Amino acid sequence: MLKTCRYSIKASALLIGVLALSGCLEDISPFSQNTDYSINGIQDDQDTKDYLNKILRERLVEDIDYDEDSEEFRRAAAAREETIAADLKKALKAKGYYDAEIEFVDNENEDLQGSYEIYTGPQYTISSITIEPENMAKNFDASIIKTGDVLEAQPVLDAQSKLYENIQKDKCYFSLDVQHAVILDEDNKTGQLIYTADIGPSATFGPAIFEGQSSVELSYLNKLITWKKGDCFRQEKIRSLITKLLETGLFVRAESKLPEAPDQDGTVPVTIQLKERDHRSVKAGVSYYTDEGAGITLGWEHRNILGSGEKLEAELNVSQINQSLDLDFTKPFFIRKDQSLEINGALRQQDTDAYEEKALDFGGSIKRQFNKRLSGNTGAQFTFSEITDEDGTDTYGLLSFPNALTFDNRDNPLDPHKGWHLKASIEPFYDMLGESDPFTKIEAGARTYFNLIEDPDLVLALRANIGSIVGASTANVPATERFYAGGGGSIRGFGYQEVGPFDDDGDPSGGRSLLTGSTELRLKFTDTIGGVAFVDAGSVSEESTINTDNLSVGAGVGIRYYTNFGPLRFDIATPLNQKDNLDQNYQFYISIGQAF
Repeated sequence: MLKTCRYSIKASALLIGVLALSGCLEDISPFSQNTDYSINGIQDDQDTKDYLNKILRERLVEDIDYDEDSEEFRRAAAAREETIAADLKKALKAKGYYDAEIEFVDNENEDLQGSYEIYTGPQYTISSITIEPENMAKNFDASIIKTGDVLEAQPVLDAQSKLYENIQKDKCYFSLDVQHAVILDEDNKTGQLIYTADIGPSATFGPAIFEGQSSVELSYLNKLITWKKGDCFRQEKIRSLITKLLETGLFVRAESKLPEAPDQDGTVPVTIQLKERDHRSVKAGVSYYTDEGAGITLGWEHRNILGSGEKLEAELNVSQINQSLDLDFTKPFFIRKDQSLEINGALRQQDTDAYEEKALDFGGSIKRQFNKRLSGNTGAQFTFSEITDEDGTDTYGLLSFPNALTFDNRDNPLDPHKGWHLKASIEPFYDMLGESDPFTKIEAGARTYFNLIEDPDLVLALRANIGSIVGASTANVPATERFYAGGGGSIRGFGYQEVGPFDDDGDPSGGRSLLTGSTELRLKFTDTIGGVAFVDAGSVSEESTINTDNLSVGAGVGIRYYTNFGPLRFDIATPLNQKDNLDQNYQFYISIGQAF
């Protein structure tokens, strides 16, 4: 008998350090109530063992909400233990163990303790595979599953999906349903696998008819349609349209309605029933960083101000060092379907150790969505500003031409668990008032996220950014456009702008090259509480080439409180080196959303 895993742990922020060093992450489950359960009897099947342990972890995450000395608590614990046993048995069948038996052995002396004794029996194999009707057998992909394979659920379902895809390929079926059935032979420990395809008549798309909208223009809705009249009928195209409608943020509900059969000419009119949501919303946020002080954000948004999905946003940001009022207007389907026009304006005032600035911005850009993940933008921006730094006060009229490419396949922008976010930009600057020389700012950044040991509650997050300014010396680049580092958005543990060159008075002077990187380990203890451990590092140089000789390194831990609109974060960090010019040897940060 092989004991696969034992869980006995109490959630605490101190676990972060243990997780980073233990090397036994799969044995840890984020409980807040003490538990001690084990699974025994799985031999020589590591995949099934891991699968069962994952199910056990997931079922034990939530606490039992009764007093531990009460009869209600004991009944709830017993019910959960029986439910887990049933779930484990289903999981064993999914892995081909159709004769498996599970016995739960309770620890009579302690609550929330016991073991699941598993008697697997043999794994069933596939004796035959039949496709009905027979003329559809040519569409079956035998590379996914074949006679003699173990009768596992996932390959069976994968083969079913592939059969559906192959039958539909280059066809125009009005309806198509593929199901499977299994007939077990308990004497021979095998199973017959039967796939049945129910195929409807051929059809083409008719008109799309929208119902229920009131303020959204029909011309805008027609631009979202993913087919043309006469195109081959595909349910996937209707689902794509529904997704696009909901992603606009203009509708709370979008549902399709189809006739029972195609019209006499083989066309299918598609009715889309809509329910609009409120197009206006407000937002508010607060933050507190020891280096930047308290901050507040207030915003207002109208998502359909001209009737065709045009968005107008106003946002006020006020903190001790930064005050700004921003207005942004976005026009979708600008000239072409995959393109939008963005116009922006802002009033800004900043007062940092490096400079003081009063500025007016306005500009515009065109954004094109090349595909679901890749987008690009190009435009022009003008900034009229008065900047005071160590060299005095100067007035600038900066005309720039920002260009950027962005790739984003993260699963959740507010709290990502997997995927990448890559961005590269180049922005030439020209001072219309002649105070600075022409220069070009080049930046690139990458963020990526990994679920460790296939556990959705344990995430490794990595970030890196580089930048360079070419074409002018540091002194001839406006202080606001130089690179700075330090603070909650770059290198935690160091104060705002405290990483990089300093002037004779000990104030940050900025540089022409930037390098920063972060590593963060995130763990959710419960559905609402999590913790992080992180290390940030980076440098700023007066030269335009990246310099790694003088890296500043900070490290720390944090707590996350997860809400339905994103995590609230509290981080505390300390510098590990480069402490000579620092005001204090720790920083803490409170805000909404992950650090990156």
